[in-house]
Formats: sequence, C-alpha cells, structure tokens
Amino acid sequence: MAAVIRPRFYSLFALMLAAVVLAGFARTFYLRYWFDVPPLTQLMYLHGLVFSAWVALFVVQTRLIAAHNYRAHMRLGIAGLVLAGLVFAVGLATVVVSASAPRPRAMGMASYQFVFVPFFVIVTFACLVTAAVLLRKRAPLHKRLMTLAMITVLPPATARLIALAGGTGHFLLLQTSATAVFVIVCLVYDWLKYRSIHPVYAIGGPLLVLSWPFRAWFARTEAWAVVGKWMASLSAT
Repeated sequence: MAAVIRPRFYSLFALMLAAVVLAGFARTFYLRYWFDVPPLTQLMYLHGLVFSAWVALFVVQTRLIAAHNYRAHMRLGIAGLVLAGLVFAVGLATVVVSASAPRPRAMGMASYQFVFVPFFVIVTFACLVTAAVLLRKRAPLHKRLMTLAMITVLPPATARLIALAGGTGHFLLLQTSATAVFVIVCLVYDWLKYRSIHPVYAIGGPLLVLSWPFRAWFARTEAWAVVGKWMASLSAT
C-alpha cells in the first residue's frame, strides 16, 4: 500500500480533479460545438481559457514534483503567480456579470443571491493560493493549501454534472457531498502515509465542507442582498 500512495498521490489526484473539470464543462465549453448550447460572451471564453490554463498548470506542477524536478517547478511557479492573478480577476468579473443573469438558479435563489456562491469560491481560492505562495518554502503546507485551492474551484464543474444528472433539486446536498469526497480522499491519504492528518487538511478540509450550508444561508441574508444587488446594477449598466 505504501508503495502505491507514496510518490504519486498528488499527481494522480490532480488528474482526477482535471477530469471532473473536463466532464463538467464538456458540453458548455470544451465540446460546445457538438451540442446545442447558448452562445458564450467574450468574457466567458476568456474565463474558460484562463481557468483551463490554471488546471493544466496544476497538473504539470504536481507531475514535476513527482519527478523531483524542483527547479522547473519553482520556475513555472512564477508564471503560476501571474496566472492565479488572472484567474482571480477574470473570475471576479464573471461573478459580477452573473449577478444580473436572468435565468433560474439553484436552491430557488435569485441571481443576485446565488452570486454569493461563486463569489465565495473565487475569494477562498485567492486566500488559499496567497497562503500557499507565502508558505512556498514549507512544502507540506504549500502542497496542501494548493490542493484545497483546487478543490475550492470545482463547484462550477460539479454543478453542471449535477444538472446533467437531474439532481438540481438536491443541489446543496450534492455539492456538499462532492466537496466532502475530495476532502476525505486527502484525509485518507495523509492517514495512510503518516498515520496522522496534517492540520491544513484537518482544519481546512472540514471548514470547506461546512462552508456550503453557510453559503446557502448567507446568500439569502439582507446583508448579502445589498452587495448582490449592487453587483447586479454594475453588470446591468
């Protein structure tokens, strides 16, 4: 068992996360020309390209570490800083635009309410990546923070898989469960390899899972309504 999980976990896990992204966005982005789907704006195209580049970079970086090519990993990390900034900037712009989108939203929310869900995603992603960069010389912290950052940005992909499976009526449960599955895989890996769970996973993982009920609650509050409607007004002008 140890020989199986020792060097390849993160590279294999990265491929699994990339597969989820590919499956989730196959119809609406990667293979959209083979499906009858609504057209995309230039911003959405840019968002898809930037996010895809980030996923590809994450896969490459984990492969470099698995191959013990630390120098290339560090050099590529410089480009990763720029790309992470683009992911945040373009992602935030996409979030603002979606606040006024006139389409049905999960959990019976209006767009200005539901926009808190992707807003939470992009802000959490930025915080985790920033922490990972600041702690880049402490490999055990760095790699786990980056892994949680990747799990954080999966909900848009899993949301599309949920819709395809007809599970929109159980959106909150299914999204919470999907995040929990990814987190549990990380917890199990740590336990199998170290017989202990690293604090980043032990604390950050459960918080990420429990954030789903929080998102569903806070999105409906008056406090967020003020922000959400303001975002909607920006994108409507």
